[in-house]
Amino acid sequence: MSSAFTTLAISGVVAVVIAAFLRQRGWSMSLPLIGAGFLLGIAPFGPNDVPDPEIILVAVLAPLVFGEALGSSYLDLRKVARPVFVLAIGLVIFSTFAVGFVGYWVAALPIAVAMALGAVLAPTDAVSVGTIAKRASLPRRLVSILEGESLVNDGTGLTALKVAIVAAIAGSITMGEVAIDFSLAVFVGVAVGLFSGWIMGRLLRHSHDLVPANSLIIVAPFLVYITAEAAQGSGILAIVVAGLFVAHRQNSEPGAAGRVQSAVVWRHLTFILQALAFFLIGLQLPEVLGRLKTSEVHTALILTGAVVITLIITRAVFVFAMVGVTRLTKSPVARHATFGREAAVMAWAGARGPISGLAAFSIPLVTMVGDPFPNRDLILAVSFLVIVITLILAETLGPMARMLKIPVDDDTAEIARVQGMLAKAALIRLDTALEEFTQAGTPLSPEDVESLRRDREMRLLRSSSAQESVQPVTAELEISQMLNLAVSMVHAEQEELIRLRDSDGLPDSIARPLLRELDSREQALVRQIR
Repeated sequence: MSSAFTTLAISGVVAVVIAAFLRQRGWSMSLPLIGAGFLLGIAPFGPNDVPDPEIILVAVLAPLVFGEALGSSYLDLRKVARPVFVLAIGLVIFSTFAVGFVGYWVAALPIAVAMALGAVLAPTDAVSVGTIAKRASLPRRLVSILEGESLVNDGTGLTALKVAIVAAIAGSITMGEVAIDFSLAVFVGVAVGLFSGWIMGRLLRHSHDLVPANSLIIVAPFLVYITAEAAQGSGILAIVVAGLFVAHRQNSEPGAAGRVQSAVVWRHLTFILQALAFFLIGLQLPEVLGRLKTSEVHTALILTGAVVITLIITRAVFVFAMVGVTRLTKSPVARHATFGREAAVMAWAGARGPISGLAAFSIPLVTMVGDPFPNRDLILAVSFLVIVITLILAETLGPMARMLKIPVDDDTAEIARVQGMLAKAALIRLDTALEEFTQAGTPLSPEDVESLRRDREMRLLRSSSAQESVQPVTAELEISQMLNLAVSMVHAEQEELIRLRDSDGLPDSIARPLLRELDSREQALVRQIR
């Protein structure tokens, strides 16, 4: 067994144990995991070999990005598409060049290598930003923008990294060739992602066996990544697109079994991969710093400070420039009283995380001619230190939001309204079924029907949708029939919820928790039928 595999296995086990401990206590896991990895890294018995960069890229980074995409909402992303894509594409390119020129100027890095450093650190981290934003109780729209930006900019940043690495290992490349390579990687990546997502959506829709269906979703990121890379596209961008497509398809169909199992599988996988990524950053930091000369350590520290300042300034300049343009367009959003304060929070929400760490790991060890990749250890050291510093700064996001008095969304009334509409849809489905039973000569007893009606009636009474009286029905109903009818009522609620989301603009941040609640109810009923 190779020492690199042993390192990965030990790191995974230790990281999951620590992450589980932190999660049980409701603590943030990023900084403690980096710290734990660092302590193990300086221990004389600690593992220090990591797998080949390509293995890290395919085996860890690809499924982690896919898991983040599955947990995202295409519909919520579409509602904030303009700021998301401006930030995820424009800001990433701006930050890549800004950090690249700082690396070139401060550390005299070759320009392609400096751009690789910029591409590694340009994307914000979806997990870190999303967790901190929700913990800070930021408004839904602001959270959607930050999460959408963090997801899409993974694809943009890692595509830019791919092009920068090609330029660095090739030795010489023109700006025209860079533009062509980048455009090709984006176009092919999006095309492969859409096609792969469509294929998976079709297969999942027509699969009646959950084992192969969920197995397909588990291996999907590897297949999509390898296919896109083989076609000269961006594998990570293809994964983002495919993941969003599959997530939307899964949440657009009634029936809970496949959706519930898939969510459970990917919730666990994402948790493990996130923990492993943070732990590996801490584990490798002492090793990377140890390989640097004293003068290089000083350079790394100076460059780290310069890069952090550059990232903060470029994000603030870009965000407020975007806000200024939005105000000039007289957008209704820009006229909102808290728009400027929300922009300040958005400018400060620039945490980097495991995606940047894994991207740094993915930089190859050697060039095409077999020489060591220039300044690889310096790039890794600076990347890891920047991640730690930005994660520390991100913890101030909550106090900043409270200081600026950013309003908190109150969804209580909207949730009650939606639950009332779902209850009404279920009762309509029940009345239709009872009428069919009566016409078939099998009238039903009020006692059996009452248990099916009670919960929905209470929700109707609590909502503003309670406008119709409930008519009593008499007959006799077998238990199995009653359970099947209950499942049908849940399906009616699922269909109504999907309609409200797709047609009436109900936010996914409200729809998904309600859909999970309906899925759990359906699963409980199905278990009783079996």
